[in-house]
Amino acid sequence: MRGSVFKRCQCRDANGKRVKSCRKPHGSWSYTVDAGHAPASGKRRQITRGGFKTKGDAEEALTAELAKLNAGTWTDDKGTTVGAWLDQWLTELVAADRAVKTVTNYRTHVRDCWKPQLGHMLLREVRRGHIERVLAALAAPLDADRPSGNIGRRITRRSPATVESYRKTIRAALAAALRRELIAVNPALGRIDAIPRPATSTDDEPVMWEPEDTARFLEHVLPDRLSALYELAAYAGLRRAELCGLRWSDIDSEDTPGLTVRLTNIAVTRKEVTPEQARCPICGAEHVGRLLKPPKSRAGRRWVPLAAPALAALARHRVAQQAERDLFGVDYDDHDLVFCRPDGTPLRPDRVTVEFEQHVRACGLPVIRLHDTRHGACSLMLAGGVPIEVVQMILGHAGPEVTRRIYKHMLRRETAKQVEKASKLLTRHRPKRKAS
Repeated sequence: MRGSVFKRCQCRDANGKRVKSCRKPHGSWSYTVDAGHAPASGKRRQITRGGFKTKGDAEEALTAELAKLNAGTWTDDKGTTVGAWLDQWLTELVAADRAVKTVTNYRTHVRDCWKPQLGHMLLREVRRGHIERVLAALAAPLDADRPSGNIGRRITRRSPATVESYRKTIRAALAAALRRELIAVNPALGRIDAIPRPATSTDDEPVMWEPEDTARFLEHVLPDRLSALYELAAYAGLRRAELCGLRWSDIDSEDTPGLTVRLTNIAVTRKEVTPEQARCPICGAEHVGRLLKPPKSRAGRRWVPLAAPALAALARHRVAQQAERDLFGVDYDDHDLVFCRPDGTPLRPDRVTVEFEQHVRACGLPVIRLHDTRHGACSLMLAGGVPIEVVQMILGHAGPEVTRRIYKHMLRRETAKQVEKASKLLTRHRPKRKAS
């Protein structure tokens, strides 16, 4: 590996040729280095960097560059800025058909944070300190005059999970740059001190319904045309997108009461999807605000057992749906969906959430999200003695550790009951004593 330094100025000799060793105090110094041959093309690579005020500065930079080459950590970012790379990375994600909501979150973080803060920098110049400073600003208390969010809530500061999500975005983008050998290391990896650690207080435990609350809700919604949807949410723990994308062909025969999650229906805007993505896999048309697609993870594509009450609710629902089908006749737009609009077209998932919240308030129950009914389903399975590994597969988590983290409060409750039951094996042999 060889390199040299030279001075750039406009001085010329009597023959009009550029003076190579001008001693006048003007111009700038540069260096050039032989970086070997490009692996793809086999062509020789010569890298030139300029703008140094003195010869010593250029020689120091050249030495550092040669050290990287000798150590095998040298990369060429081709003068790419962080902003340009983030734009290219997002485009590649869309082309690779990554999950729509994932790309939307990445795009939001890039637009609101990473491009404004680091977009002007070259990729090779980004250091861990730059990432730390941006995340520290995100974790700081918010200005009281800040406009409210899109759902009307005002927050005083972002949660650790929110700040971590911004870090995950830049980490994923730089990981892709690392794979393309545009950078030598990913400065967003590892523990970042600027991200506050999540609080461990029990005050953050989710609001949960007791079994009698869930039973009361299910009786209240019995007259609703989507009552079977709420039954499946309560007994099977399906996500909203999975409920809205369930098809009759995904439900097993009576010999094996269960269903297989193969399709989801998520809420989207037109800006979030390409025309190709928006096309319905069943009818080929575009359903505004809805996107039918397979589950984004392998764990999401799973078999889920169905309890007898859920099967009975589905049987009632099928009879009612057949009446709607007969009413619409040839105008019925059959998508084979279990839960759909009266004309057969897919439901709007956001509307399902609105109707669920209206029913909850009408019942006078503690307000929870539709997604929180999964907690109740998990609690029932744990209380019934279903192993945590099986619960994980039914709920579609990536692994048992995810289930343990999300439902640790339920595990404490069920563990306490089991320990109390086990302790009776000993205490029943001891004499009863009066309390002092």
